[in-house]
Amino acid sequence: MFQLIHQLAFYVHVMAGSLAMVVFWLPMLAKKGSAKHVKYGRYFVNGMYAVSVSGLIMTILVLIDPVGIREPARNLSFEAATNLAHQNRLFAGFLLMLSILVFNSVRHSIMVLRVKSERILLRTPLHVGLFVLLGLVGLIMGYVGTIQGVVLFQIFAGLCIVNSIATIHYIFKAEVKKREWIIAHLGSILGAGIGAYTAFFVFGGSRLFSQLVSGSGQVLLWVLPGVVGTIASIYLAKKYRRQYRVA
Repeated sequence: MFQLIHQLAFYVHVMAGSLAMVVFWLPMLAKKGSAKHVKYGRYFVNGMYAVSVSGLIMTILVLIDPVGIREPARNLSFEAATNLAHQNRLFAGFLLMLSILVFNSVRHSIMVLRVKSERILLRTPLHVGLFVLLGLVGLIMGYVGTIQGVVLFQIFAGLCIVNSIATIHYIFKAEVKKREWIIAHLGSILGAGIGAYTAFFVFGGSRLFSQLVSGSGQVLLWVLPGVVGTIASIYLAKKYRRQYRVA
């Protein structure tokens, strides 16, 4: 039963992620606040919700049954099964962290649009708790990455911790600048888009680029979308601060 659920979640994950990658650019290019922007933005948000929830389901199932989900047909010795379970659980924990990051980014981007400057409406146990959870999982995976010597875990754990702290600071800080919620929305939705393209480069693109990038260079496939996305975020934030006269 677990394997069937995992397989169904995988199909949803791939289809929703592919859709989100295409749709991502439509609201970005449409006039902000227009009917097209809202329409395509809703498609992207729903697609990324499906990506993150299906990712959560898959990773939790692997954490519960790491060998049965990943290698159900292999006849393994006890030692081999133990090692495989350990490796699968490590990577599942990493993907769980990323799924929480994407879910939180999408949810926060929508929430700030709804409440705008009324940030007191963001101070709910659920909304704040999700970012506290993200920070805690980031700390755990950062520790695991340090102990195991996995740079990839350390990089994304740091990203999740920074995201958690920055968002909680935005929610609770004493004052916000006029129309600053626009920048908060932009940053969160771009973070979700980076998540979609990171997944493509790693899981789909790794096969396409396997002849060009190998070994430790595979880390570039994880990091590159984040680097490009960060540069784009800085540029767009400056642009929209001027356009919408954000102080």
